[in-house]
Amino acid sequence: MPVSSFYSFVIGANRPVGHFLTRSLAAQNLGYKGYALDQRERIPVLSNARPFFVLVPSLFHPEDYAHIPYWLDQAEEQDIPVVFMSSLAIFRARADGPWKEQDEEFASTELAGDLLALESMVRKNRRHLILRIGQGFSFMADDFANRLLTSIRDDQVLTLDMQRKFSPTPADDITEVLIAILKQAACCDDLWGTYHFNGVEPVSSYAFAEALLAEAGQYEDLTNVELKSQEGGSMPAIWVPVGDNTLLFHTFGIKPKAWRKGLSRLVRRYYRAEG
Repeated sequence: MPVSSFYSFVIGANRPVGHFLTRSLAAQNLGYKGYALDQRERIPVLSNARPFFVLVPSLFHPEDYAHIPYWLDQAEEQDIPVVFMSSLAIFRARADGPWKEQDEEFASTELAGDLLALESMVRKNRRHLILRIGQGFSFMADDFANRLLTSIRDDQVLTLDMQRKFSPTPADDITEVLIAILKQAACCDDLWGTYHFNGVEPVSSYAFAEALLAEAGQYEDLTNVELKSQEGGSMPAIWVPVGDNTLLFHTFGIKPKAWRKGLSRLVRRYYRAEG
């Protein structure tokens, strides 16, 4: 096992964030083992490293959430700290500023209810961290970015909403935040709690499509694609409101992350994988 102060059991390693997380842990020579959420496997007790359960389900695989209680029970039995990736989708949509951790104006959707119930279960663990993320994207799941890229490649004209704003959040940036959290939580016992993270600079669906078209156009001919803006046009199927990152940044010393840089990285990765 690599020498490190903690060891991560990445549960959801077959999901986008889990994929990036295991790659980053390996690149930094940090100990980990990956599991799928639906694996029913007992975690071995470690004596030479501080273990963490890192639960990273996908918003686009709702079946993932049914398996979370199994892993939480195991964490409680072994007194293992838990890091749970939730979503800002628990909040209702609004136009008057980002949501903070103490806000309680929750959405009435089934998804919001499921996530809030899981968060409540996670909090029963005396050492827990909940990271509510923004509008995540990776081009590896049925997220808005992937659906949009398919439409850009297949359709001549796309009509997108230009009113409601969200914060695109690259999966590899989420991974960086999770690792920063793990490194510090392994050394300090007063960081437990709930935090928000999303990419900076909220944008409309239309503006995000413009940025995606500009990036993808460097790898294939998309000159015939026309984007149109219209209130009520295409937007993310699962809506995730904007969160306030201040508490996360101040607590862990994490710098704001511009989603446009992440978009460029992930588009480049997407086309290299296709090639």
